[in-house]
Amino acid sequence: MIKDGGFEFVEEGDGFLVYHRKQQIGRVVTMLEASGRYCFRLGWDTRPKPRTYRGKVRAAQALKAIDGLKRDAKGKKLSPEELIIRSWDAKPRTAQN
Repeated sequence: MIKDGGFEFVEEGDGFLVYHRKQQIGRVVTMLEASGRYCFRLGWDTRPKPRTYRGKVRAAQALKAIDGLKRDAKGKKLSPEELIIRSWDAKPRTAQN
């Protein structure tokens, strides 16, 4: 287990399970950029060109933002449009591809 930036990372296969305050918020997977530099993508992002993050902590911050949006959507019964607007506002920064 690795602790960094307020998150706990548990190594699993080709990536890490990410925990925040002892709750699993998702998974990040290790990748290589075209330049050869290591980066991370979110575990469920299986697009041909997924969004990448430089550093586990940045990817974990994106997972935390998504987890917060999911909780808001569930608790406040948001419409899909409202959820999209809020996610646009909470958009985390990514690595340049």
